[in-house]
Amino acid sequence: MKKKIFLLFSFLFISSAGFSLLQSDSVRAMIDSLFMIGLLFLVAGVALFVLEKGFFNGVAYGFKRLRKSSNEGAYTAQFDDLDQTSELHEEYAARKPERWTKPLLLTGGSAVLFTLLLSYILSS
Repeated sequence: MKKKIFLLFSFLFISSAGFSLLQSDSVRAMIDSLFMIGLLFLVAGVALFVLEKGFFNGVAYGFKRLRKSSNEGAYTAQFDDLDQTSELHEEYAARKPERWTKPLLLTGGSAVLFTLLLSYILSS
């Protein structure tokens, strides 16, 4: 995990340094690019976390029940193998944790907090 965090941090700083060289106000551009890339990492980490915890399994289960309740859906549901079981936990088991979830959350969260603090200090 430490290797992935180091890889993400190095990508974060190299890309933001490259972007800041193209701008006239390099310090502000570096802070802005650090924030945007860190926010992208944070959003990707949160999306992986939500998907692996099964947040949308209830929505999928509700759509299956809705399809079973309609006349046309009842006909098509008899050909679906997943509709034969009625247990929610059998159909939708929890996903195995992704290997990139924690490094993305840690890198993105720390980059966002660091840039917010740095921009507040520089604006005063």
